[in-house]
Amino acid sequence: GTSEEDCLWEPCSPAQYLDQESGCQDCPADQWSTGGNTVSCTNCPEWKGVEPGQGTSEEDCAWKPCSPAQYLDADTGCQNCPADQWSTGGNMTSCNNCPDGKGVEPGQGTSQEDCVLMT
Repeated sequence: GTSEEDCLWEPCSPAQYLDQESGCQDCPADQWSTGGNTVSCTNCPEWKGVEPGQGTSEEDCAWKPCSPAQYLDADTGCQNCPADQWSTGGNMTSCNNCPDGKGVEPGQGTSQEDCVLMT
């Protein structure tokens, strides 16, 4: 090249995007990129996320932890626990049953203590 304007940025690595001012930057949290000369990262699907600079494809986006009283369904994400079941949330894939004779409303059981005597 004959001037600095002729210089081009090197292609970025996966999980990065090209900032024309400062070069390759890691994708922010919950975004991914295949790298190259892309100037922005792609958002993960709703309710899914990835650590900053770790997303190289949509497959890297994982379900975010569920709230208490929910369980993680691998296909649909967080779901409320059914009646008479409880969960502490996180990545639990099923809910715990209340003890015999005790119950709780759907999506309300965050611990076994939430299970109350059925009347």
